[in-house]
Amino acid sequence: MGKYSQANLIDEELSLIGSTNFIGKLLHKVNKSSTILLSIDVPLNLFLRAEVFCEDIQDLSDLHFEQNDLMNLLYNDFLLFAKKNPDSNAIFRLLTTLDKYAGKDSRLEKYGESAFKLIHKEKNQEIKTLNLRMRRKYALRGEILLADMEEVQPEHGYTLEKVFELLYIDFIDKFRKGDHAGVIENILRLLDDETE
Repeated sequence: MGKYSQANLIDEELSLIGSTNFIGKLLHKVNKSSTILLSIDVPLNLFLRAEVFCEDIQDLSDLHFEQNDLMNLLYNDFLLFAKKNPDSNAIFRLLTTLDKYAGKDSRLEKYGESAFKLIHKEKNQEIKTLNLRMRRKYALRGEILLADMEEVQPEHGYTLEKVFELLYIDFIDKFRKGDHAGVIENILRLLDDETE
């Protein structure tokens, strides 16, 4: 079995789950409610745009909201998609679609006399590393989804960190282009529901 995040939670979980001694069982219970830290690399220009987005949410809600909160919301949406579409092929298609466009400029180029072809070219971008804190049980769920994908797409190469990067880049890029109408209202509604 591969390694699906820096934390490598599946291996740790498998070693603790079968433990019969008291300390092993205690560690397993404590681990279930703990948090982990993942490092995610994102383009610097999108990081700055996300900072402004988070400040807008804070100003409108009078609640603390930072990039870690945004990343966790995006990931929760991904997990919800996976619950509603438990097909590993569907999850793989989603990730490959996000990966195809992440951090790339797209433009039409003339291809032949009357045909055009969509070209995706890598952008040279400065990178910012984000440290993301999240609940261990949600990270483990993501690793399990990625492990399940191995059965339909061996050696797919996706990690939890890569999933976060793709979700983040896709969201911020679409938001700054105006493709996410109503997203601020949805987040404000979610935050309002959490405070009640």
